[in-house]
Amino acid sequence: MGVEQLGKTIMIERIRNALRRLQWKLTLSYTAVTVGSMLIVVLVLGYLLFSTTFIPLDIYNREIKPADWTKIIYENTAPFWRPILSQDPIDLDLISALMQESSLQITDRAFLQVGNFEINMRTMAKGSAYMVDPDGVLLGKYNSDLVSEAAIGKPLDLGILPGLAEPMKAALSGEDDPEQLFVTIEPAQRFFFLVPIRDETNQNLLGVAVVFIEDLPTSEEIPTTLWTLVGRSVLILLLAVGIIGTLFGAMTASGMVSRLGRVSQVTDAWSKGDFSDFIEDPAGDEISILSDRLNHMAAQLQQFLKRSQEMAVSEERNRLARDLHDSAKQEALAASLHLGTALTLFERDPESTKSHLVEADRLVDSVRGELTDLIHELRPPTMNGTRFDETINEYLIDWAHQTGIETTLNVEGFIDLPLETKQAIYRIMQESLANVTRHSSAHKVDVTINFGEQAVMFCVRDNGVGFDPHHPYDGMGLVSMRERVESLSGEFSIESELGQGTKICLTIPIN
Repeated sequence: MGVEQLGKTIMIERIRNALRRLQWKLTLSYTAVTVGSMLIVVLVLGYLLFSTTFIPLDIYNREIKPADWTKIIYENTAPFWRPILSQDPIDLDLISALMQESSLQITDRAFLQVGNFEINMRTMAKGSAYMVDPDGVLLGKYNSDLVSEAAIGKPLDLGILPGLAEPMKAALSGEDDPEQLFVTIEPAQRFFFLVPIRDETNQNLLGVAVVFIEDLPTSEEIPTTLWTLVGRSVLILLLAVGIIGTLFGAMTASGMVSRLGRVSQVTDAWSKGDFSDFIEDPAGDEISILSDRLNHMAAQLQQFLKRSQEMAVSEERNRLARDLHDSAKQEALAASLHLGTALTLFERDPESTKSHLVEADRLVDSVRGELTDLIHELRPPTMNGTRFDETINEYLIDWAHQTGIETTLNVEGFIDLPLETKQAIYRIMQESLANVTRHSSAHKVDVTINFGEQAVMFCVRDNGVGFDPHHPYDGMGLVSMRERVESLSGEFSIESELGQGTKICLTIPIN
């Protein structure tokens, strides 16, 4: 892949990532709704307006007669053309100019009127018109390719329209009957008619107007006209509306995303145990209601954590009490009994006294070891500023020195772990090694830490006497270890057989 192609790929991916953001999704939705709504309004309004402006085809066929066409054109054109055609000589240039500015208007309706301001909608027929003098000479033309400009001032070619000769002859001879001056080429679509224009006395013929209708604007053309309107002028309006919708959507979405960002920021702090801040959102909408419910949930969670901590402290105290009672207290009592026996036998049997003193010394040393282990559990070393594997190694060296048990540490990889994960592994290691000291009679312990990308695995293995893991056992040590691991969404396992040693493993996800 070339550098240019790679650049295009990166740019496309950046655009895709941006469009996946909530802010842009909301912005684009606002834009789409605004443009879509405007388009629907334009189509509906245009249809309603065009329905009142475009005449249905059946009305042309049923209601409008030849006399109506002649009367409409005569009433709208005769007063205008009478003084111009009365000139002597007739100004052909003026007539040509006026004919070019003419139009075949069919309807004219007021669309909007505010005071003196008025907007009208008109429909125009497709066709052409011609003006001839009483001798049949062409004086001017409108929108016609049937005759050239050079034909003006010459007799009109009556072959330009089929059947034009007869009505033209009748009109020039003084015929006024619309039925005689109207010729249909295609019903309600293509036809022409002649309109004689007389002087104010209605005696002298000044000219004849020939109007050729090639195509009438009917209601059947409303869909085509609507799409033409949308495709031309309305697209500009829609573009402007789209820009406005985009700006409005961007501002609205920005505020919403900012509020959601505040919710995310505070809830992240809650997930880390920091309940010093709450979500403040007085807007009163759905996000504000959600924020209030989250605040209420956080307050309840804070109370729950407080009670859980109190229960954990109480549980830890009970465990320490059990440990002291089961180990240190019993050994201290045994040492006291040996010392009492030694005092009794001191004068009578020095040799027996010595053996009791040696046993008492051993028991006192064992009590010291037990108390040292409890102190380490209560006050673990700080884990800030020191690599976790180094902290583990220091503890193992100290433990091996105290117990005389050979200990090895294997570390694979390294990644900085969350504090709660490090504390859980450290506590489980302490408990595991304490069990080795008390119960396994092992002379070798292997500890393994494997730092993976997704999880950390920690194992402690000894070569002691082992036990049956399926057999019910007293004490809370193994249960406590399992609960610690499962509280971090991890997995805990025990492998052991009588005479084969014991292996304890845990896997805790890093994220």
